[in-house]
Amino acid sequence: MTRSPGLIAITLMATVSACSIGANHGLPVRHDLGPMAISMAQGTAVTLDAPVWLWDERIRYRLLYEDATVIRYYNSDRWEAPLPALLERRLTINGKRPFTVQIKLTQFEQQFETSNQARVVMSLMVSALAARDYRLIANRSFNLSQNTVSPDAAGAIAGFVTLTEQAKADIQAWLETLSDTERAVRQP
Repeated sequence: MTRSPGLIAITLMATVSACSIGANHGLPVRHDLGPMAISMAQGTAVTLDAPVWLWDERIRYRLLYEDATVIRYYNSDRWEAPLPALLERRLTINGKRPFTVQIKLTQFEQQFETSNQARVVMSLMVSALAARDYRLIANRSFNLSQNTVSPDAAGAIAGFVTLTEQAKADIQAWLETLSDTERAVRQP
């Protein structure tokens, strides 16, 4: 049986294209900060802002042991959306408060002390404003850090998820103290 060169070419192209269906081709894997619990409770309005260099989908890291001034990015891993948008959605505060919350993200990166030891860091400035007139009630800085389970992108992402939940709990606890203070100020 003789095969024509055209038939061989078509068969080869079909084989190559079939092998590539569903293949990654080096495209980055997209990550978010994990599934969110569905809540019917009313939340406090939260807005989050960040410097322009953090409005990115790339996952940042530094090799402190090599050159602490160089920012590096993982090639194969990205955030699903710009980081501040992911955090704003995740840091929604449960429960109705007599104020709004503004958060300024100033740091969110993985830092390597050595090639085998890394940590994730997050720094936030949180402002509570009166809901009626946007009068500043209080400010507080939150600086969080945690060692990663592995010195790679997977360890960074897992650490960021945990750190974000810790930030949410810390902010919520701080806001509870303000809520009590605000009620005490309003009562005669």
